[in-house]
Amino acid sequence: MAAPKVVRLAEYRQNTQQMHIDDISAQAFLFLQEQAQEHDLPMRALLREHLLGLACVVKAVEGLDEAQNWLAMISDEINHGGSIEIQ
Repeated sequence: MAAPKVVRLAEYRQNTQQMHIDDISAQAFLFLQEQAQEHDLPMRALLREHLLGLACVVKAVEGLDEAQNWLAMISDEINHGGSIEIQ
């Protein structure tokens, strides 16, 4: 009987973590959008530069293979939907 409760607790933790990730991501997007408007910058260019910067950080910290893996997962998400799980 204890096993289902553990699974539910793990699901709760995962859902709570995803909720926080979604909230922080939304706040980051709104900050970038606000800054783009404030400085009269095209949002598309700002987002592209931000994504490139993130990929470069992953490459520098975790290596080229990991950066390519992240970008491949993002590409798959864009093309096919589903959920990205980056840890």
